[in-house]
Amino acid sequence: MEIGQTKKKGVHPKQNIYRTVREACVLEKISSQMVQTVKPKSSDKEDESTDTSPSYSKKTEGRILNAVLDVTLRQVGALYGIPSEVYERAGIPKETAQNLDVIALCRRKTNQGQDSIHYALAVRLRATGAVDVLFPHSQDWIPYAQAGIELGQIFSRVRCDRNYLKTVQLKGIELAKFAADVMTKVGEQPTLVLIEADVWRNERGEENGGQAWFQLKNEYLLAKQDVLDFQHVPGHACVYPRDHNKLKNLLGVIRFRTGDETTQYITNRQTWNENSPARDLIRLSGFYDNSIPELLHYFSIGRLPETQKAQDTPTARELYILDSQNSESGANIAFKHQQMLEIIPFFVHPDFQKTEESLKSLCRVPHYLRFSPAWSMGNILLAYPMHLGKQIIEDHLCILGVEV
Repeated sequence: MEIGQTKKKGVHPKQNIYRTVREACVLEKISSQMVQTVKPKSSDKEDESTDTSPSYSKKTEGRILNAVLDVTLRQVGALYGIPSEVYERAGIPKETAQNLDVIALCRRKTNQGQDSIHYALAVRLRATGAVDVLFPHSQDWIPYAQAGIELGQIFSRVRCDRNYLKTVQLKGIELAKFAADVMTKVGEQPTLVLIEADVWRNERGEENGGQAWFQLKNEYLLAKQDVLDFQHVPGHACVYPRDHNKLKNLLGVIRFRTGDETTQYITNRQTWNENSPARDLIRLSGFYDNSIPELLHYFSIGRLPETQKAQDTPTARELYILDSQNSESGANIAFKHQQMLEIIPFFVHPDFQKTEESLKSLCRVPHYLRFSPAWSMGNILLAYPMHLGKQIIEDHLCILGVEV
C-alpha cells in the first residue's frame, strides 16, 4: 500500500492514517506492507502526444526494489536459497551446517512520554530457510509470516486496555529470564544464539529496570566464558556448565557490540604509507584481534554501499562517522558508511574449541548473514535473523502511537 507522506507540517504523527490502516489489517489477520508514494522525475517535455515512460531516481528505484523483496521475504516467508550453504562457506562442517539453527534475541526500546515501550522477541533462522518467532510470554515458535499479525494484535490490545501495558514494558530481569528460557530450550538441532551487549548486560539502573544478564559485561565475559550465569534469574537460579544436558546442542553464544563501543575506522597499509584518502572496504570484510588469545574478538565490516558513490567528491571524501558534525560540508551529507560489528563467541561447544579456525567459523556465520536479499545497496548492520526481529517490532510500534 502507498501511504503518501508520513510526516506533514501541521499534522501530528498520531493523526496519520498509517497507524489506523496497520491496526485494521492485523485485527483482520491480514499482513500489510507500506511504502511511501513513488514519484517519477519531473519532465520538461510538455508535448502530450509524445509517449514517454516515466523515469525514476536511483534512490527511488532502490527503495521500491527493497520493498518488493521485503514482501517476498517478510510477508510470504520465502528465501532465495538455503542458509545451510552459507554456513558451509563459513567453515561449519557439512553435517552440522545442514541442521544449524541460528537464534537471535531482539529487543527495541522507545522513550516517548510516560508510556515508554521496551519489547523483545526471538527469531530463529533454520538451515532450510524457515524463519520462526518466539514471544516472551509464549511457549511455542510461530512462522515469521504470522508473527507480524500476532505482534500487532498484542500492541492493539495494549492500546485499548492499559492493564496490559506492562507486557510491552519489559524490565531487566524479564529480559534475562527470556534469554535463559530460550537458551535452555534449544531443541534437538545444533544451535547458535546471537545477542547484543547493549541493555541485555546491564546490572542496575533505570535504563533497564534492574538486573539483566550482566555476564555479558566485559569484566565478567572472559572469566565466565565456559558457563551461563543465570543464578539471579527466576526459574533457573543456577550457573549452567558447558556439559549440562539441556545445552548439549548449543554450539555457542555470540555477543555483538557496535556504534560508539567499537572502532569505526580502519585502513590498510598501502593507504597509510601513501597518505592517500581512506575509502570504505569494497567487500564484506572480516578481521580478528589476536592480542587476546583467551577470547576471540572478531570484527565484521560491511562492503562499500552503492549509495556512497555519489558522495565521492573532493569536499565529502574525508567525511567519516567520527568527523565533526559542525563541518559545513559534513552537516548535509547523510551517513552512508558501513559500521564495524564486534563479534565475540563464548560458551563454545568443545567441538568448536579444537582449533582457531573452527572457532572463527562460528563468527563467520553472523558475519555472512549481514547480507540480506532485501537490501540491494549495501549490508544490513546486524545478522539477518536479528534484523528481521528488530524490523517486525518497528513495523508495528505505530499501533501504539509511537513515532519511529
